[in-house]
Amino acid sequence: MLSRRALMGSVALVAFGIAIPPASAFEFVAYDAAAVDKAIRSGKPVVVHVYAPWCLQCHAQASILSRLASDPRYDGIKFFKVDYDKQKDIVKALGVPRSTLIAWKGGKQVAKMSWGTSEASVLEVLSAVS
Repeated sequence: MLSRRALMGSVALVAFGIAIPPASAFEFVAYDAAAVDKAIRSGKPVVVHVYAPWCLQCHAQASILSRLASDPRYDGIKFFKVDYDKQKDIVKALGVPRSTLIAWKGGKQVAKMSWGTSEASVLEVLSAVS
């Protein structure tokens, strides 16, 4: 049950037009080879982002993905993030540079994009699995 204070706070937010951000439809999980392999083998959609915290292109991609996170079209996709600096073995196994998005569906890789910083380039990868 809502307390009077919580109820009044909610009313004030609505009255002043302050929107409460929607819950994310997805969030990135740290890359774990076993978890990613299991997700890919399940046939369900999987997206991996190879990301470096100092990379401007990576930040641009992450910003676009953050804006799209509340879109329910992406609810069924598993998202994983590879730390380019700390997971060099994974980066080498994937054979990609930083700032890369890779998508799998039905157990097969269906899209890969490196260096793209436009919303269209990110959406192209996501549309391959959504």
